[in-house]
Amino acid sequence: MKLGLQGRFLLILCFISLLQLILLSTASYYYVSEQRYREIGDQALDVAQLVARNPAVIAQVRRADTARLNPLVERIRADVGASFIVIGDSNALRLVHPRADRIGKPMVGDDPTRALVHGESYVSHAQGSLGVSVRGKTPIRDELGQIIGVVSVGYLVRDIDADLRGFLRFGLFITLLIVLLNSLAAGWLARRYKKAIFGFEPEQIGRLYAELDCTLRTVREGILTIDGEGRLTSLNPNGIKLLRLEEGQARRAIGRPVNELLPETRMLSLIDDPTPQYDEEIWLNGQQLIVNRLPLVRGGELIGAVSSFRRKDELAELTAQLSQVQAYSDLLRVQTHEHNNQLGTIAGLIELGAYEEALAFIGREAETEQTLLAFLMEAIAKPKVAALLLGKYHRAHELGLELIVEPGSRLHDIPARVSGSQLVTLLGNLIDNAFEATRRHGAPYQPIRVSLSDLGQDLVLEVEDGAGGVDPALADRLFEPGVSCKAEPGHGIGLALVRKTLDALKGQIHIEPTERGSCFVCYIPKDV
Repeated sequence: MKLGLQGRFLLILCFISLLQLILLSTASYYYVSEQRYREIGDQALDVAQLVARNPAVIAQVRRADTARLNPLVERIRADVGASFIVIGDSNALRLVHPRADRIGKPMVGDDPTRALVHGESYVSHAQGSLGVSVRGKTPIRDELGQIIGVVSVGYLVRDIDADLRGFLRFGLFITLLIVLLNSLAAGWLARRYKKAIFGFEPEQIGRLYAELDCTLRTVREGILTIDGEGRLTSLNPNGIKLLRLEEGQARRAIGRPVNELLPETRMLSLIDDPTPQYDEEIWLNGQQLIVNRLPLVRGGELIGAVSSFRRKDELAELTAQLSQVQAYSDLLRVQTHEHNNQLGTIAGLIELGAYEEALAFIGREAETEQTLLAFLMEAIAKPKVAALLLGKYHRAHELGLELIVEPGSRLHDIPARVSGSQLVTLLGNLIDNAFEATRRHGAPYQPIRVSLSDLGQDLVLEVEDGAGGVDPALADRLFEPGVSCKAEPGHGIGLALVRKTLDALKGQIHIEPTERGSCFVCYIPKDV
């Protein structure tokens, strides 16, 4: 079973604290034990030296009077709390011992010659007749300084260890108490942390982060976020591209105030006034953007802000493409309307008994329609383009205009990289522009002519209007977004879309003056 966040916190903190406490307790016990044995050794040596200087002890040792010496030494042992005091003569034979049956026998445990022969006072740790003990040994000297015996004062190791076990029990109690407190702290910390991350587990957060990162990389909009202090926290790849920044420059700006990277930004306004801002048009880094800004609020507290943005001309292009789709729908409506008119005329002639006139009308209309349809289907390999020209033909009639497709037009040798939709975008916008310009120029309306050619190394598309020519002041800027010959707002999109489509096809467009107006000529290379 997989542990949750709270269980993991509890397990990790308990394991770490237990490991630390075991190491600390072991080190502390070792240090205290060593210190205690050193203190006991020093104490044993001090007591041994005290006994060795006692005049009564010296006198009794010189006379080897064990009867009086044993009670005297026992009183001293009881006063100092030693486990035993053993006194030997100059031959290391016991004069004093806690057990009477061992008096007169040699001293055991370690070599007594260090004290008897060399006159050393020292502390030793050895196994004696009473058990393992820490003992202090020193020689006994008479008034002349001659060594007449040796004193051994000892503390049994089992008694010392009994004292240390109390310290060990206390250490274990403290260890368990700290582990318990850490468990409570781990539970509290896990609950608080999990609340801060909305109850998600770490794996869920990792998956959400991966999903968010993937989403930010795939959306076409730029996404920028800041924290409550106005520092940049993230900027997705499309945002870097839209703002015309270098990736390294954007990466270095993370964690820095956002206005250092974008001095013209208004993101900081949300810190002072956290009111959402929608569809605001701004100029930033030399380009026009459509921006949305929203505050990030958690628990009633402002923790940052997020902004999404994209270029305004992209929205304009999308609008133009949607307008083109609407235009196709209008063309179908026009064609339906035209056919309804023709059917109405035929029905009226039949009701009037003018059968010959009805048949003649049907013949003329059918011949015209079939001739144009047959010509377009034969001359143009892309059905979308043929359908567009047929629809524009009927649209021209509805507007009181005349659209002529030059008889020699041909569009068969079309590269695979050039789609029918791109040709429709080019011709549809140029023809619509010619319709509007011709009508704006005034009656009598001149015919709009379309010529298509696939001869040579280029596809050549020509659309000639009867609008009297293009204003020279606008000729160089006519294909820029928002630039138009029309005074009304909301224009200047169609020709900009034509230029963008030609740029994608590595093509060119030229405006050539004619006697009646202007001819827009598109060149699309077959081989790139």
